[in-house]
Amino acid sequence: MDLVTLIGSIDENFYQLGLMDREAAKDVHRDVKHMLSTPWGAVNKAIEEVAKVALKNSLLKKSEHYNHLKSYADGLGLSLEEAAYTMLVPELVSCISKWAPGFIKGNLGCSSFFMRNEKNEVVHGRILDFPLHGSYDLKERAILYDLKGMPKTLGFGASGIPYPSITLMTEDGMTLALHQKFTNVFNKDGLSIFELIFDLIKNANDKKSVLEYLRTHESITTWCLYMSFKNGDIIGADLMGKELFITEHTVPENGILYFCNHLENREINQENMLPTGFHQFNLMREEIAANKIHQFVKAKKEKTEIELIKMMATPYEQKVKHKGHYENYKMDTITPSSLTVMTLNPTAGTSYYIDGEAPKLYRDNLILLSNAFDHPEQKNFKGKKNQKNVSEDYYKGIQSLMKAQKGFDLHDAQMIYHHLQFAIDHLENYPEKGIAEFYFLVAQYIYETHPKVMMSILHDFKKMEGHLPQTLNDHCLLFIGRIERILNSTTSLEEDKIIHPKLKAIYQFEFKIPKTIFHISTKGMIVPRIDILDVIYAYTT
Repeated sequence: MDLVTLIGSIDENFYQLGLMDREAAKDVHRDVKHMLSTPWGAVNKAIEEVAKVALKNSLLKKSEHYNHLKSYADGLGLSLEEAAYTMLVPELVSCISKWAPGFIKGNLGCSSFFMRNEKNEVVHGRILDFPLHGSYDLKERAILYDLKGMPKTLGFGASGIPYPSITLMTEDGMTLALHQKFTNVFNKDGLSIFELIFDLIKNANDKKSVLEYLRTHESITTWCLYMSFKNGDIIGADLMGKELFITEHTVPENGILYFCNHLENREINQENMLPTGFHQFNLMREEIAANKIHQFVKAKKEKTEIELIKMMATPYEQKVKHKGHYENYKMDTITPSSLTVMTLNPTAGTSYYIDGEAPKLYRDNLILLSNAFDHPEQKNFKGKKNQKNVSEDYYKGIQSLMKAQKGFDLHDAQMIYHHLQFAIDHLENYPEKGIAEFYFLVAQYIYETHPKVMMSILHDFKKMEGHLPQTLNDHCLLFIGRIERILNSTTSLEEDKIIHPKLKAIYQFEFKIPKTIFHISTKGMIVPRIDILDVIYAYTT
């Protein structure tokens, strides 16, 4: 990880950071912008118009909100509008269901773990999931912000992102992890989340001042700040445009607190604003986290940052009952799109993080960053001999799933087939093999047309029915019904087997599409999402 120290004037340092990032930022910015590039012109136009409104009314409305970004843009050699749009993309991803129901391309599926170590210091474990494999993870860096008017802050991000607003800790003992919370909230007068967090750090140094700040500032869309304080207090603050919902917690003496991407206000029915499988995705990760924490406590693991990050970045063992059966598989807290895994201990001024290319699985690849608020330095940290690490086969298989997702995003059939076949081969003895096989069949539905191939795909989908996580099983049933219709074969699908109401509505809707254009119409509306175990349809309402 690159280490950078910024000292003195905010604007001058942001300009110098921009100069440093001129080349390195291009890959990250390209991938970020691609998150809002769709195959549908009308959707792209709607996104563009929403972006213009947001830029005009929020980020570019008041000079104090964009001076820092303007300095950075000048260093990059970009216009302020272009740099601002890049920073705005994650905001639009969070609320895009307001204009494009059912379509969310970038899913930030984060996890935060909180515990006390053996010295009673508060430790924040952080997993960042995002579909930027091959750019963000290869351009990771930590920046010590020793700037006028704010406490020393160590922020983690990547080249192209000037703000310490994704993952950070301060010399005052605070930590912060930004979690995405998908809703249809769009507040055109809100403040960019990156600038809001940067301003928060300047104006608040404890729980009381943080809460006072959040109550007087508005966001553009829905985000959550999971923050810890030196005394063990934790807050989960859902910023929802003009609304704010806060939960307060305390790190237990023994045990670990876990948070993912559920709204803190559980009375809001978030499912109506999410991809069909995202709620189940959150529930699966919560279940696996509970199992990991129970195992951690039961085994009486040392309460150290090292043991915590190993637990976070090591997949929970899930066995296949017998070959071909995957129904008990749950998505782990460490996923194919985990770009960053780290611990934050502001009291000690230390951070452990998983080194190397994503996904960030534990393979004896720990780096210790120390002297966080003085002169940050890092060194390799080797674990004990003969300890259990993730196998090379599993790592390559999970990495291939992520690369296959990137192929789906780029509409590159050859890339998709290659990486899914690679994943199937390497995951032979793991339940994720069934996930790879399912998405391979989805790819064939999108890219193949020959009746004999379609008959073979139908046969394979039928073999998978009943052996997948619930939402994927519903999708499997939909594909069986689609192919039977394409082939004019006898319908075997029983509609009542489809559990998710949105997917049942899709099954009914598709009957309105004439058979002559059915295949070409449906395959063009499919957005596979391996990262959240889902398939999104552009006509979802």
